[in-house]
Amino acid sequence: MNKLTKSAIAGAAGIALLLGGAGSLAYWNDSASLTGGTITAGELTITANGTGTWKDSNDTTISLASFHAVPGDVLTYTANFDVSAVGDNLSATVALTGDSIAAASAAGADVKLASLLTKSAVLKVNGVATTTVSPAAGTQTITVSVSITWPNGTTADDNAAMNGAVDLSNMTITLTQNP
Repeated sequence: MNKLTKSAIAGAAGIALLLGGAGSLAYWNDSASLTGGTITAGELTITANGTGTWKDSNDTTISLASFHAVPGDVLTYTANFDVSAVGDNLSATVALTGDSIAAASAAGADVKLASLLTKSAVLKVNGVATTTVSPAAGTQTITVSVSITWPNGTTADDNAAMNGAVDLSNMTITLTQNP
C-alpha cells in the first residue's frame, strides 16, 4: 500500500472513533435555589418648612422689595426644609437650580446684572456647613443658606448693571442623590 492510502485509512479510522464516542459523552449537573427576597426602593424628598429670611452683608434682615444691591454685596437667604430620606448608603448634594437668577426683563441693565450675580447653596445639618447630606432614615429638618453675590467687577460691567433687576421667582433648592 502506498503512503496516501495508509494515511486515508488511518484518518477514516480516527474519525470513526471520534464519532462513535460523541454519543456517549455524559456529564453531571445539578441546581439549587437561592434565598429570594424583595428589593424596595427608598425615597429622597425636600419641602420648605416655614418662611426664610434675607440678610445683607452686615447680617441685617432685609426685604428684597426695598433693598438696592451694590457691587460687593452678598445677600443670604436662610430657611428650614424637611428632608425625608429612606435608603441605605444614601447621601445627596444640595444646590440651586440653574435658572434661579434670571433677568427681570430683556433690558440691558437687567441682563447685565443677572450675568454678574453668582449663587451658591450651603447646607447646615446640626450647625455644620456642607454641600452634601446623609440624612437619617425618616424626616429631619435641615437649614439651607443660599448666597447671592455681586462680586466687585470692572467699572464698565458694574456701571452697565446700574438700575438692573433680577427675578428670583424660580429660585429652587434641589437635593440630588450622590452615586
